[in-house]
Amino acid sequence: MHLLKFQHVHFGRYFYLALAAAVLLCSPACSVRWQLKRANKSYEQQAYSRAAERYRKLLTKSGLKRAQLPHVLFHVAESYRLSGNTRLAEGYYERMVARGDPNPDALLGLAKSLQGNEKYAAAVAAYEKYLQLAPQDSLTRQMLELCVALRDTAVAYTRYMVDNVGDFNSLKDDFSPVFAEDDYSVVYFTSSRDEALGKKKSIVTGSKSTDIFFSKQSRNGRWEKPLPVEGEVNTKAEEGACALSPNLRTMYFTQCLTRGEKIGCSLCVATRDEQNVWTELDKVNLFDSTFNVAHPTLSDDGAELYFASDMEGGYGGFDIWSVNRLGEGNEWSEPVNMGASINTAGDEMYPYLRDPSTFYFASNGRKGYGGLDIFRAARREQGGWQVENMGMPINSAADDFSIIFEKEREAGYFASRRRGGKGGDDIYRFVLPEAKYTFIGSVRYYEDGAPVADASAKIISSEGEALIQKTEQDGLVTLQLRPETDYLMVVTKSGFFNQKAKFSTKGLDAITTLRDEFRMRTMAKAIELENILYDLAKWELRPESEASLDQLVEVLNDNPGISIEISSHSDSRGDSTFNLELSQKRAQSVVDYLVRKGIDVSRLRAKGYGETTPRVVDKALAAQHKFLKEGLTLDDEFIRHHIHNKEEEEMVDQLNRRTEFRVISSTQ
Repeated sequence: MHLLKFQHVHFGRYFYLALAAAVLLCSPACSVRWQLKRANKSYEQQAYSRAAERYRKLLTKSGLKRAQLPHVLFHVAESYRLSGNTRLAEGYYERMVARGDPNPDALLGLAKSLQGNEKYAAAVAAYEKYLQLAPQDSLTRQMLELCVALRDTAVAYTRYMVDNVGDFNSLKDDFSPVFAEDDYSVVYFTSSRDEALGKKKSIVTGSKSTDIFFSKQSRNGRWEKPLPVEGEVNTKAEEGACALSPNLRTMYFTQCLTRGEKIGCSLCVATRDEQNVWTELDKVNLFDSTFNVAHPTLSDDGAELYFASDMEGGYGGFDIWSVNRLGEGNEWSEPVNMGASINTAGDEMYPYLRDPSTFYFASNGRKGYGGLDIFRAARREQGGWQVENMGMPINSAADDFSIIFEKEREAGYFASRRRGGKGGDDIYRFVLPEAKYTFIGSVRYYEDGAPVADASAKIISSEGEALIQKTEQDGLVTLQLRPETDYLMVVTKSGFFNQKAKFSTKGLDAITTLRDEFRMRTMAKAIELENILYDLAKWELRPESEASLDQLVEVLNDNPGISIEISSHSDSRGDSTFNLELSQKRAQSVVDYLVRKGIDVSRLRAKGYGETTPRVVDKALAAQHKFLKEGLTLDDEFIRHHIHNKEEEEMVDQLNRRTEFRVISSTQ
């Protein structure tokens, strides 16, 4: 039934009596067709709350045909999801999927609803089934990857701290905070609480009409009970999502009027008098009033106005646009779309210009955690914007939007429909805590672990800063680090090898303590090189030897002031002359390897000792082998008088076959 044909007729009691009679005389199928047309019209006009109710009622009608059922189920699910009720939407999507309905959009809607309800494992399964039907959907593939990470708790949280501002929030919707004083002691926000003037429910969300409220912060830091702003701004229509001029005397706000099946939103402007009463209301005429415009925000100088609109020429549903002020009054330039680097095929809303190069907005057309997410955009020098998701905990599985910042620090407010709130949409406070990174280095002697006092620790940052600090009596060095910075620390002490370590504060939590231990090894003793291996009677290094020699290369690079002797030793088996020559060649093979790795040959000396310098048992060696005692020399006499079996004899020979290095000169 087209009501337009009655546009010149008096809509009195005769029309409604005739309409009632027509409905009574109509068959159940006729009644269903009429109600379905009304539901479809509500959906097309984006009156999702009203559409959901009408589709839901159709499901109880006996005249609903089997062929009509998939259409009704899908649209009631979509209507609930698009009006923010993912819990109810999930159930209707599942009914469609359970019936084996081939509509891939039902799987996609189910996946989004499951994600919004934080059922990540089920969301992953639904996304995977959908992508089997639509493998080219790259955005949905990104959503799948994010849900997999959420399911596996592999998503990293940012350092922001978030908490609900209970003093602001009611059991209804509270959102779009705005600072109304330069010291942040007064906040305006939008609310559908009981004190709002309008009594009708929104045909889009199902919530009560909204008004603009304010709250003042008392001396104890608490916020006073919110009150409606004074003046002529609030009416029985919907008002909210406002922005204040730099001098805080002019307010731009959104006003939405419902006419039948259509809701129309426009921008209004008001001025504040000396008594803080808002008067002189006027419309901000930007373009054809058949399009919606909402969510204003201003540049710091008040010369630029940004807003969301579904006007023609955009990229999707709602896009973000901007206009420039013409003169001193309420005249503005032609709207300019912010372009594809900001806008998508989805909805972009709730813009906020923090400074000329940093822009924030909410979007459901990008990879996000569910519903609307808040994004940060940085202006590129070559034009356009670099956009990034603000991550958790700013964003959640529900709608997150309408963020504002204090000027001096990374703190402010935003709105969210996340779980654990007081009502529908709630206002949350956020702050990025000051990062505090502490490094504690423990410097100890290699042999016994005793603390090394008065060692010198040089710390160099990736920013080019350098400082030197001495270890205390307990061997500790403690320093504070900068965030997002790489560091190199070198510990030195006369007569000991330098020790170094790299560490970084990049990607760490706000309060983090890093620790490392430095073992100082004396230059006075020879040091055995582990796993220096040769084939029998050969002097060519085996590949397994390279790892140990590469560590020696690092020691030489870290200690550029030392020169060393490479010594090779054999056991006492075989001809002593042959053993001496073989050990010299083996020591030289190590020197040759070090030279190939870039070590100056003048710092190296090869010396083969053959069997002339058997090993002396130290404390560590005695602890490893019960038949050895500290201080014994593993020579032929020891083997003759103290070895009782072939196994022990082979072990002694193996201990004598070794490659060592020792410092022969040092300038450090």
